[in-house]
Amino acid sequence: MKIAVFDEYRIGIVDGSDLIDVTEACPSYSNTWPPVFMLPFIEEFTNIRPKIEDLIRRRSRMVALRDVRLRPPVPMPTKILAAPVNYQRHQKEMTAKGAVYEGMVLHTVAQYGVFLKPSSSLVGSDSVIELPFSDRRTDHEAELAVVIGRRGRNIRREEAYDYVFGYTGLMDITVRGHEDRTYRKGFDGFTPMGPYVVTKDEMSDPQHIGLELTVDGEVRQVGNTEDLIFDIPRLIEAASFQTTLYPGDIISTGTPEGVGPIRAGNTVRLTVEGIGELVVRVSQGHPDSRRGLDI
Repeated sequence: MKIAVFDEYRIGIVDGSDLIDVTEACPSYSNTWPPVFMLPFIEEFTNIRPKIEDLIRRRSRMVALRDVRLRPPVPMPTKILAAPVNYQRHQKEMTAKGAVYEGMVLHTVAQYGVFLKPSSSLVGSDSVIELPFSDRRTDHEAELAVVIGRRGRNIRREEAYDYVFGYTGLMDITVRGHEDRTYRKGFDGFTPMGPYVVTKDEMSDPQHIGLELTVDGEVRQVGNTEDLIFDIPRLIEAASFQTTLYPGDIISTGTPEGVGPIRAGNTVRLTVEGIGELVVRVSQGHPDSRRGLDI
Protein backbone atom coordinates (compact mmCIF):
# COMPACT_ATOMS: atom_id res chain seq x y z
CA MET A 1 0.00 0.00 0.00
CA LYS A 2 0.94 3.61 -0.57
CA ILE A 3 -0.07 5.51 2.55
CA ALA A 4 -0.41 9.29 2.65
CA VAL A 5 -1.20 11.87 5.30
CA PHE A 6 -3.14 14.76 3.78
CA ASP A 7 -5.04 17.99 4.40
CA GLU A 8 -5.95 18.31 8.09
CA TYR A 9 -3.93 15.22 8.97
CA ARG A 10 -6.20 12.56 7.50
CA ILE A 11 -4.85 9.15 6.45
CA GLY A 12 -5.34 7.94 2.89
CA ILE A 13 -4.42 5.03 0.63
CA VAL A 14 -3.25 5.99 -2.84
CA ASP A 15 -5.16 4.27 -5.65
CA GLY A 16 -3.97 5.58 -8.98
CA SER A 17 -4.90 9.27 -9.15
CA ASP A 18 -7.24 8.97 -6.15
CA LEU A 19 -6.85 8.89 -2.38
CA ILE A 20 -9.17 6.75 -0.25
CA ASP A 21 -9.68 8.09 3.27
CA VAL A 22 -9.07 5.30 5.81
CA THR A 23 -8.66 7.50 8.89
CA GLU A 24 -11.41 5.68 10.78
CA ALA A 25 -9.25 2.55 10.85
CA CYS A 26 -6.58 4.32 12.90
CA PRO A 27 -6.54 3.34 16.61
CA SER A 28 -7.09 6.33 18.91
CA TYR A 29 -7.02 8.78 16.00
CA SER A 30 -6.92 12.48 16.83
CA ASN A 31 -6.15 15.47 14.62
CA THR A 32 -5.18 17.58 17.61
CA TRP A 33 -1.57 18.44 18.42
CA PRO A 34 0.75 16.56 18.71
CA PRO A 35 0.11 14.69 15.43
CA VAL A 36 1.35 11.29 16.60
CA PHE A 37 -1.57 9.22 15.30
CA MET A 38 0.57 7.47 12.68
CA LEU A 39 2.61 5.76 15.39
CA PRO A 40 -0.25 3.51 16.65
CA PHE A 41 -1.45 3.18 13.04
CA ILE A 42 1.93 1.70 12.10
CA GLU A 43 2.24 -0.39 15.25
CA GLU A 44 -1.22 -1.93 14.78
CA PHE A 45 -1.12 -2.10 10.99
CA THR A 46 -1.27 -5.89 10.71
CA ASN A 47 -4.36 -6.01 12.95
CA ILE A 48 -6.18 -3.12 11.29
CA ARG A 49 -5.28 -4.02 7.71
CA PRO A 50 -8.56 -5.96 7.11
CA LYS A 51 -10.53 -2.84 8.07
CA ILE A 52 -8.34 -0.71 5.80
CA GLU A 53 -8.89 -3.12 2.91
CA ASP A 54 -12.65 -3.02 3.52
CA LEU A 55 -12.62 0.77 3.37
CA ILE A 56 -10.65 0.57 0.12
CA ARG A 57 -13.24 -1.81 -1.38
CA ARG A 58 -16.14 0.43 -0.33
CA ARG A 59 -14.42 3.59 -1.57
CA SER A 60 -16.96 5.62 0.41
CA ARG A 61 -14.58 8.52 1.11
CA MET A 62 -12.42 9.29 -1.88
CA VAL A 63 -10.72 12.44 -3.16
CA ALA A 64 -8.51 13.23 -6.12
CA LEU A 65 -4.81 13.36 -5.27
CA ARG A 66 -4.44 16.62 -7.18
CA ASP A 67 -6.93 18.29 -4.80
CA VAL A 68 -5.18 17.51 -1.49
CA ARG A 69 -2.24 18.90 0.41
CA LEU A 70 0.24 16.16 1.24
CA ARG A 71 1.80 16.19 4.70
CA PRO A 72 4.85 14.21 5.83
CA PRO A 73 3.60 10.59 5.85
CA VAL A 74 4.81 10.24 9.46
CA PRO A 75 4.29 13.78 10.82
CA MET A 76 5.92 13.34 14.23
CA PRO A 77 8.15 10.29 14.71
CA THR A 78 9.97 9.93 18.01
CA LYS A 79 13.21 10.45 16.06
CA ILE A 80 14.81 10.76 12.66
CA LEU A 81 18.16 8.99 12.39
CA ALA A 82 20.41 9.72 9.43
CA ALA A 83 23.52 8.12 7.98
CA PRO A 84 26.50 10.30 6.99
CA VAL A 85 28.54 9.58 3.84
CA ASN A 86 26.95 6.22 3.11
CA TYR A 87 27.32 5.89 -0.67
CA GLN A 88 30.56 4.67 -2.22
CA ARG A 89 30.74 7.32 -4.96
CA HIS A 90 29.74 10.11 -2.61
CA GLN A 91 32.59 9.06 -0.31
CA LYS A 92 34.96 9.14 -3.29
CA GLU A 93 33.83 12.60 -4.41
CA MET A 94 34.27 13.94 -0.87
CA THR A 95 37.68 12.27 -0.54
CA ALA A 96 38.69 13.87 -3.85
CA LYS A 97 38.05 17.25 -2.25
CA GLY A 98 40.74 16.48 0.30
CA ALA A 99 38.45 14.75 2.83
CA VAL A 100 37.11 18.17 3.87
CA TYR A 101 33.94 19.51 2.28
CA GLU A 102 32.86 23.07 3.10
CA GLY A 103 34.41 22.87 6.56
CA MET A 104 33.07 19.41 7.40
CA VAL A 105 35.47 16.57 8.12
CA LEU A 106 34.66 13.36 6.24
CA HIS A 107 32.95 10.81 8.51
CA THR A 108 31.31 7.54 7.49
CA VAL A 109 28.78 5.62 9.60
CA ALA A 110 31.57 3.39 10.88
CA GLN A 111 33.47 6.43 12.18
CA TYR A 112 30.63 8.72 13.27
CA GLY A 113 27.55 6.55 13.80
CA VAL A 114 24.15 7.93 12.87
CA PHE A 115 23.00 11.44 13.75
CA LEU A 116 19.65 12.93 14.79
CA LYS A 117 17.35 15.37 13.04
CA PRO A 118 14.35 16.96 14.79
CA SER A 119 10.82 16.03 13.73
CA SER A 120 10.08 19.77 13.48
CA SER A 121 12.23 19.80 10.32
CA LEU A 122 9.70 17.58 8.47
CA VAL A 123 7.52 18.90 5.65
CA GLY A 124 5.49 17.15 2.97
CA SER A 125 5.59 17.32 -0.80
CA ASP A 126 4.74 20.62 -2.51
CA SER A 127 6.02 22.57 0.48
CA VAL A 128 8.19 25.67 0.43
CA ILE A 129 11.44 25.50 2.39
CA GLU A 130 13.17 28.66 3.58
CA LEU A 131 16.92 29.13 3.51
CA PRO A 132 17.98 30.47 6.91
CA PHE A 133 21.16 32.22 5.68
CA SER A 134 21.69 34.44 2.68
CA ASP A 135 25.49 34.17 2.73
CA ARG A 136 26.02 30.44 3.33
CA ARG A 137 25.75 27.51 0.97
CA THR A 138 22.78 25.19 1.46
CA ASP A 139 22.74 21.82 -0.34
CA HIS A 140 20.25 19.16 -1.42
CA GLU A 141 20.81 15.51 -0.49
CA ALA A 142 18.56 12.83 -2.02
CA GLU A 143 17.83 9.83 0.18
CA LEU A 144 15.72 6.73 0.68
CA ALA A 145 14.24 6.54 4.18
CA VAL A 146 13.20 3.46 6.12
CA VAL A 147 10.11 3.61 8.35
CA ILE A 148 10.34 1.32 11.38
CA GLY A 149 7.33 -0.86 12.16
CA ARG A 150 8.16 -2.52 15.48
CA ARG A 151 9.88 -1.63 18.71
CA GLY A 152 13.38 -3.06 18.84
CA ARG A 153 16.79 -2.75 20.46
CA ASN A 154 20.04 -4.51 19.50
CA ILE A 155 18.44 -5.84 16.33
CA ARG A 156 20.60 -8.31 14.41
CA ARG A 157 21.01 -7.53 10.74
CA GLU A 158 19.64 -10.99 9.84
CA GLU A 159 16.31 -9.97 11.43
CA ALA A 160 16.32 -6.30 10.42
CA TYR A 161 13.65 -6.47 7.71
CA ASP A 162 11.21 -7.88 10.28
CA TYR A 163 11.30 -4.42 11.89
CA VAL A 164 10.64 -2.46 8.70
CA PHE A 165 7.18 -1.02 8.03
CA GLY A 166 7.93 0.64 4.72
CA TYR A 167 9.94 3.13 2.71
CA THR A 168 9.66 6.75 1.63
CA GLY A 169 11.64 9.49 -0.07
CA LEU A 170 13.54 12.11 1.91
CA MET A 171 15.69 15.16 1.25
CA ASP A 172 18.33 15.98 3.84
CA ILE A 173 18.76 19.73 3.33
CA THR A 174 22.09 20.92 4.72
CA VAL A 175 23.74 24.24 5.50
CA ARG A 176 27.50 23.91 5.05
CA GLY A 177 29.73 25.03 7.88
CA HIS A 178 31.52 24.03 11.06
CA GLU A 179 28.57 23.46 13.41
CA ASP A 180 27.32 20.02 14.40
CA ARG A 181 25.24 18.18 11.77
CA THR A 182 22.11 18.36 13.90
CA TYR A 183 22.29 22.17 13.82
CA ARG A 184 23.08 22.53 10.13
CA LYS A 185 20.47 19.95 9.07
CA GLY A 186 17.80 20.67 11.68
CA PHE A 187 16.12 23.89 10.53
CA ASP A 188 12.37 23.89 9.98
CA GLY A 189 11.63 22.49 6.53
CA PHE A 190 15.03 20.83 6.18
CA THR A 191 13.58 17.29 5.99
CA PRO A 192 11.07 17.09 3.15
CA MET A 193 9.62 13.57 3.23
CA GLY A 194 7.20 11.63 1.07
CA PRO A 195 5.15 11.76 -0.93
CA TYR A 196 3.95 8.49 0.64
CA VAL A 197 5.09 5.56 2.74
CA VAL A 198 5.08 2.39 0.67
CA THR A 199 4.68 -0.75 2.77
CA LYS A 200 7.56 -3.19 2.56
CA ASP A 201 5.48 -5.91 0.86
CA GLU A 202 5.28 -3.68 -2.23
CA MET A 203 9.04 -3.06 -2.42
CA SER A 204 10.45 -6.27 -3.81
CA ASP A 205 14.14 -5.44 -3.39
CA PRO A 206 15.01 -2.45 -1.18
CA GLN A 207 18.69 -2.99 -1.95
CA HIS A 208 18.08 -2.03 -5.59
CA ILE A 209 16.02 1.18 -5.46
CA GLY A 210 16.86 3.97 -7.86
CA LEU A 211 16.93 7.67 -6.88
CA GLU A 212 17.02 10.79 -9.04
CA LEU A 213 17.06 14.42 -7.91
CA THR A 214 16.65 17.40 -10.21
CA VAL A 215 16.85 21.15 -9.59
CA ASP A 216 14.75 23.18 -12.04
CA GLY A 217 14.78 20.14 -14.34
CA GLU A 218 18.57 19.69 -14.26
CA VAL A 219 19.62 16.23 -13.09
CA ARG A 220 21.93 16.60 -10.09
CA GLN A 221 21.90 13.21 -8.35
CA VAL A 222 21.34 9.70 -9.67
CA GLY A 223 21.93 6.72 -7.39
CA ASN A 224 20.84 3.27 -6.36
CA THR A 225 20.71 1.69 -2.92
CA GLU A 226 22.87 -1.15 -4.21
CA ASP A 227 25.80 1.26 -3.69
CA LEU A 228 25.19 1.83 0.05
CA ILE A 229 28.23 1.30 2.26
CA PHE A 230 26.08 0.31 5.25
CA ASP A 231 23.08 -1.42 3.68
CA ILE A 232 19.61 -1.21 5.26
CA PRO A 233 19.98 -4.22 7.63
CA ARG A 234 23.37 -3.00 8.80
CA LEU A 235 22.02 0.52 9.38
CA ILE A 236 19.14 -0.84 11.46
CA GLU A 237 21.60 -2.94 13.45
CA ALA A 238 23.85 0.07 14.08
CA ALA A 239 20.99 2.43 14.98
CA SER A 240 19.32 -0.04 17.34
CA PHE A 241 22.59 -0.63 19.16
CA GLN A 242 22.58 3.03 20.18
CA THR A 243 18.87 3.61 20.79
CA THR A 244 15.55 1.80 21.00
CA LEU A 245 13.67 2.03 17.72
CA TYR A 246 9.92 2.66 17.89
CA PRO A 247 7.14 2.31 15.30
CA GLY A 248 7.25 5.29 12.99
CA ASP A 249 10.92 6.10 13.56
CA ILE A 250 12.75 7.16 10.40
CA ILE A 251 16.18 6.00 9.29
CA SER A 252 17.53 8.00 6.36
CA THR A 253 20.06 5.93 4.48
CA GLY A 254 22.44 8.55 3.05
CA THR A 255 22.88 10.37 -0.24
CA PRO A 256 24.63 9.45 -3.50
CA GLU A 257 27.13 11.64 -5.32
CA GLY A 258 26.15 14.92 -6.94
CA VAL A 259 25.25 16.94 -3.84
CA GLY A 260 24.92 20.59 -4.83
CA PRO A 261 23.60 23.99 -3.81
CA ILE A 262 20.00 25.19 -3.85
CA ARG A 263 18.91 28.81 -4.07
CA ALA A 264 15.74 30.84 -3.66
CA GLY A 265 13.42 30.24 -6.60
CA ASN A 266 14.57 26.65 -7.25
CA THR A 267 12.19 23.72 -7.58
CA VAL A 268 13.74 20.50 -6.27
CA ARG A 269 12.25 17.16 -7.31
CA LEU A 270 13.22 13.77 -5.86
CA THR A 271 11.95 10.66 -7.64
CA VAL A 272 12.30 7.35 -5.81
CA GLU A 273 11.65 4.13 -7.70
CA GLY A 274 8.45 2.46 -6.50
CA ILE A 275 7.48 5.39 -4.27
CA GLY A 276 6.91 8.55 -6.31
CA GLU A 277 7.92 12.19 -6.58
CA LEU A 278 8.70 14.52 -3.68
CA VAL A 279 8.74 18.16 -4.78
CA VAL A 280 9.70 21.29 -2.83
CA ARG A 281 10.24 24.91 -3.74
CA VAL A 282 12.96 27.05 -2.22
CA SER A 283 12.64 30.59 -0.85
CA GLN A 284 14.90 32.92 1.11
CA GLY A 285 14.11 33.25 4.79
CA HIS A 286 14.80 36.15 7.13
CA PRO A 287 17.17 38.66 5.47
CA ASP A 288 19.45 38.91 8.51
CA SER A 289 22.05 36.22 7.88
CA ARG A 290 23.75 36.92 11.24
CA ARG A 291 20.99 35.29 13.29
CA GLY A 292 21.56 32.37 15.62
CA LEU A 293 25.14 31.49 16.52
CA ASP A 294 26.51 34.62 14.82
CA ILE A 295 24.74 36.96 17.25
